[in-house]
Amino acid sequence: MSQPKVAVSMNPLHVRDPEVDGPQGDAIPFFYDGKYHLFYLEAPALKYDQPDRGRTPWRHIVSDNLVDWHDLGIALPLGTGDDPDVDGIWTGSIIAVDGVLHVFYTGGRRAASIPQTICHATSTDGVVFKKSPSNPIHFPRSDWFEQRDWRDPFVFWNKEHKQYWMLVTARAREGPLGRRGVIALSTSDDLVTWTTVREPFYAPGSTYSMECPEVFRLGGKWRLVFSRFTEHAATVYREAEDLSGPWRTPKYPAFDGAHWYAAKSLEDAQGRRIAFGWVHDRRGFTEGGEWLWGGDMCLPREIFVGEDDRLCVRMPSEVDDQFMSERPLLIRQASGSTTAEWEANVAGGFSVAQIETGALPCALTRLSVEADIQDLAGGVGLALYSNPGLTEGLLLFFDASTGAVSLGGPTGGQEDDRLPVPAVTNRIRGRSHGKLQIDLYLRGDVLEIFVDRQVALSYRQYFDRPFTAKPYVEDGVVTFTAKLATRGD
Repeated sequence: MSQPKVAVSMNPLHVRDPEVDGPQGDAIPFFYDGKYHLFYLEAPALKYDQPDRGRTPWRHIVSDNLVDWHDLGIALPLGTGDDPDVDGIWTGSIIAVDGVLHVFYTGGRRAASIPQTICHATSTDGVVFKKSPSNPIHFPRSDWFEQRDWRDPFVFWNKEHKQYWMLVTARAREGPLGRRGVIALSTSDDLVTWTTVREPFYAPGSTYSMECPEVFRLGGKWRLVFSRFTEHAATVYREAEDLSGPWRTPKYPAFDGAHWYAAKSLEDAQGRRIAFGWVHDRRGFTEGGEWLWGGDMCLPREIFVGEDDRLCVRMPSEVDDQFMSERPLLIRQASGSTTAEWEANVAGGFSVAQIETGALPCALTRLSVEADIQDLAGGVGLALYSNPGLTEGLLLFFDASTGAVSLGGPTGGQEDDRLPVPAVTNRIRGRSHGKLQIDLYLRGDVLEIFVDRQVALSYRQYFDRPFTAKPYVEDGVVTFTAKLATRGD
């Protein structure tokens, strides 16, 4: 294999220039021969609407350490003429068998009677992929499924049945229109001939579509992960003791909010489950603009089993180890004085201070805030990109009693204002005493927040103001400390 070139714009740790580099979409991560391979959909730059934005080939980057990524270029280019993938090479999966990499992907041809079909490609070196002359290789059964949605194949070897299984995003022909989303199951003995099973792999009867499905075993259970864009948009999971189900909804089914989407994962040599998702662009690259498909790949995340068998996410150690410099920050109180520790003692009241971060670089930076909770009845939070009255920007808030962690806009200060619905809500263990750890990873306009190193809240902001972080307390006694870490690049 020839030495690949370093690709800064394709590195998930760097900042993408949307005027030059097209938006990144659904990840297809794959660990092979000791390396992390990340395939993803790359849309053309400065295209905001479908079908142009959906004309995505697969781009391929590779890393030894989840930090330094090298660009191997376009792995799967768009088809031409009447090819089944002329309008898009969409999400799929990769499986290695006897030294051959088999790619199964969604071919998009919008003018066809079946606009989404399953296609196949192979590679022996992991760089050059050859599409099958038999494409498309798999279609939806017209008597069982709608003909429009047949995509996102996830192929794996089922040891118990000694078959290859393919999970496919599909929609049943019957039922309420908004609840026909199913994950179909097809099987094969040779990766060539596929037979669809009449009974879907998962059919909850509660959602429009379940995109980018994958299944893996972690913590003694099978976990089914998929993304939904309609009700409570997010990447979520279900769990079962056996692949035959039943697939039950866990207490906390979401890994993040609506803006960490289409996440898929790999298992590496250490047995870790590493996931990649993306955060949306907004139209016009302005605050308040319409959320668009595609944007920037978020930082890699490790999925692990936390308390009560819950699937949680944290930053892989390789990413945190890249921060070469970390320094404590002062916190400015309302009186104007600064201190390394700010103790807020507001039983029944409200208090706010400001962390003296200074101007932050555009490159990846980590702000770590620890809240030592002595007595908390209300909650603690961080006002980000805010004005003095906290009526602009974002509010990160932890509710002591419920454990809800939310990130959203504040009220604007008018009489008829109501608190907006948060952009992201997640949950951790509620507490009136103890430590609360908040780590903010800032990279250009992308904001990824990890709380207690187990839940995440991702967002993209386009505020026309410098970054600020103001800790605040509602009804409690809490001591705050803060540190800033940079990579030095």
